[in-house]
Amino acid sequence: MTTEKMTVHKALCELKTLDARIQKSIQQGTFVFANKHSNNKVAGVSINTYSEEIRAAYQSAKDLIARRDAIKRAVTLSNATVKVTIGGKEYTVAEAIEMKNHGIPLKQLLLKKLDNDNRRARLEADKNNGDMLEMRADEYVKSLYGNVDMKGASDEIKKVRADFIAAQTMEIVDPINITTELTALEKEINDFVVEIDSALSVSNALTELEIAY
Repeated sequence: MTTEKMTVHKALCELKTLDARIQKSIQQGTFVFANKHSNNKVAGVSINTYSEEIRAAYQSAKDLIARRDAIKRAVTLSNATVKVTIGGKEYTVAEAIEMKNHGIPLKQLLLKKLDNDNRRARLEADKNNGDMLEMRADEYVKSLYGNVDMKGASDEIKKVRADFIAAQTMEIVDPINITTELTALEKEINDFVVEIDSALSVSNALTELEIAY
């Protein structure tokens, strides 16, 4: 059995090259062949020598796969147990990686939707209130009473106009207190994004693995 120690950083670097080495070893190897009984040589060497080369190439491929599996297994186990603190919250390395790859993009999607909905609602309210609503109220009164000078209008007409404005005023319905949610969500995302890469780099540089295969 082979046993050695390495940092997670070194393990990850080696994993990047091992897959390519394994594929090359498999694709370039010939592990069984057909040969005429009368041929004593293959590729310029004896059949025994060539067979030894095949066995060595096959063992090399198996050894590379075993090493890759052992390193990957050690990294996976380490990621499931070693913890990092990001944005004031504690995660295992595996949880932090999952959050970076999937959780944060979903939170960013939610943040964008909240912001768009908030802007759209306030824009619609602003557009339909104020001067626009005053003009509509005047048109409504005109449709009922004809041209009326509101300065000298009766209390009844003024009330009709005021009631129209009250009924037609656009209000923001905010069940989730969206401004507070936007601020909190944006801070959570920013704190994580700013710290995640350095936290993982430090952890990978300091965490040592034992590889056995």
